[in-house]
Amino acid sequence: MLSASRSAKATVLVVEDDQVSRELTTRLLQMAGFDVIAAATGERALLTLCQHGDQIDWLVSRLDLPGLICGWILTDEYHEHHPNRPALLVSDTIDPARAPSASAVFIPSPFPMKVLEVLQALRSPAPGQALPFRSSQAA
Repeated sequence: MLSASRSAKATVLVVEDDQVSRELTTRLLQMAGFDVIAAATGERALLTLCQHGDQIDWLVSRLDLPGLICGWILTDEYHEHHPNRPALLVSDTIDPARAPSASAVFIPSPFPMKVLEVLQALRSPAPGQALPFRSSQAA
C-alpha cells in the first residue's frame, strides 16, 4: 500500500464509494503529481489512517459513506496526525448544523477538478495568501 521509502510527492487518501468518481479523482490527482491511496469504504480508509496516518498528507473523503465509518470519523482520525491541516469533505448537501468543530473544507460533489484546485491551493498557497478554514466553509 505504502512504499517503505517515503516519496517527495504529497500523498492523498481518497475515500469514495462510487467507483467511477474514485477512479476519476485518483487519476486526476496522480496526473497533477500526487501519490494517491484510494479506498472504497470508510472502514478501509480508517484502517489505512490508523496504520499510516503520518505518511498521508491529505484526506479527501465523501462525507456520507455506507457502513459505520463516515467522513467525520475519518476526519477525526486524520486530525490525530495532522491537527493543523484541514480535511477535504465531498458532499451533495452541506448542513453546518451537523458539522463538528473539525477543521474541514467542503466541496460539492461530484467535482474532482475542484478537489484538485483546493489541494493545489493548500499545498502551495500564494505568498501572503491566508486560507481560513472553519467547519462551515464551503469550497
